[in-house]
Amino acid sequence: MLLLVLLAASAAALPQLSEKELLVQIFGTPPPFPVPTTQGLEDYTVRSTDSSLIITDDSGATCKCVPYYLCDASDGVPDGVNANNVSVTGWGIIDVRFGADSCMESTEVCCKSPKTEPTQTLRPNVPRPAGCGFRNRQGVDFNIVGAADLPIRRQGAEAQFGEFPWVVAILNETNGYLGVGSLIHPQVVITAAHILYKYRPGSLKIHAGEWDTQTTKERLPYQERSVSEYYLHSGFKNNSLHNDMALLRLSVPVTLDEHIGLLCLPDQGENFESGRECVANGWGKNLFGAPGRYAVILKRIVLNMVPHWLCDQLLKQTRLGPRFRLHDSFVCAGGEAGKDTCQGDGGAPLACPVGGDRYKLTGLVAWGIGCGEPNVPAAYTAVARFRQWVDDKMEEWGYGSDTYTV
Repeated sequence: MLLLVLLAASAAALPQLSEKELLVQIFGTPPPFPVPTTQGLEDYTVRSTDSSLIITDDSGATCKCVPYYLCDASDGVPDGVNANNVSVTGWGIIDVRFGADSCMESTEVCCKSPKTEPTQTLRPNVPRPAGCGFRNRQGVDFNIVGAADLPIRRQGAEAQFGEFPWVVAILNETNGYLGVGSLIHPQVVITAAHILYKYRPGSLKIHAGEWDTQTTKERLPYQERSVSEYYLHSGFKNNSLHNDMALLRLSVPVTLDEHIGLLCLPDQGENFESGRECVANGWGKNLFGAPGRYAVILKRIVLNMVPHWLCDQLLKQTRLGPRFRLHDSFVCAGGEAGKDTCQGDGGAPLACPVGGDRYKLTGLVAWGIGCGEPNVPAAYTAVARFRQWVDDKMEEWGYGSDTYTV
């Protein structure tokens, strides 16, 4: 699990220590990782359906687990029932509360008469408006249900497939999960410097359009691209995470699609301190795509922004102490009990709505204190502070700023 990088901003007041020693001195020795006492999404074992799982119901009828797009709306619907009536047939709804008699991959349904070629999808996808930052609130092709009902303390719900088309996973050369970025141009990803600086660019890659990391059975697959170079902010400090900004340049542009799109950036100095219902995304695990585990559907968590001055005061009341000063390269969000990105991902976007289901990138997941504690917001890199920095590099690369400007 990738925990957020904890703050070491009070380093100046402490003797020269290693980063690990410094964190222990500030926060104490971390407790052992808790073992869940109830079964939830993270604890279900995935049963592979590559061998064509057959399920028999109480009446003796059988169905076969196949990717959702190989089963059409009329499958198993009695005569006289409108197959397009989703509320009656459940067509296009995938329940991720796995039981003994269910398909065990998120993109599969049990079909009585599966096809060999893709059938029509759930609904005609409404054309997305041209430009950046548009959220597919209902997802693409299908809807998932059931995840929020699992008996486990949850930090966020599963996102719909294609709901946040700008989100990309950042991996190393062995598919190790490093963090999250956001597409702002078909060939450029914005993320946090702290997840990159120890790696050479050629050892990094991204997955755009990724959703469930354990399956490749979506109708629209993810696109993998290698990273040709990255650009870190010259003022980045890896001990305090000041100026935690980076741009990744991809070797080949991604192809924009229904499930792959771009995120808008704020204007230089734009203020989001009163922002409400901002959304952060991530996978929250370092077992990216690990077999036998089902904690790998993209998550979302809705947070409200916290004014900088108030965040500073609240963080002074933590173990950081009264001498702490919140650097102006951070914005804050959260502070509501049980809601945090502490199990999220470095560099993950915090995007705030600007009207019409359109979003601007407001922050990048940087660090936090504890996990979901009341009145303890988390700190995010203040993207609006770096808009000109981004524009300058994009101009140097020959891309301009049109792709991420509202």
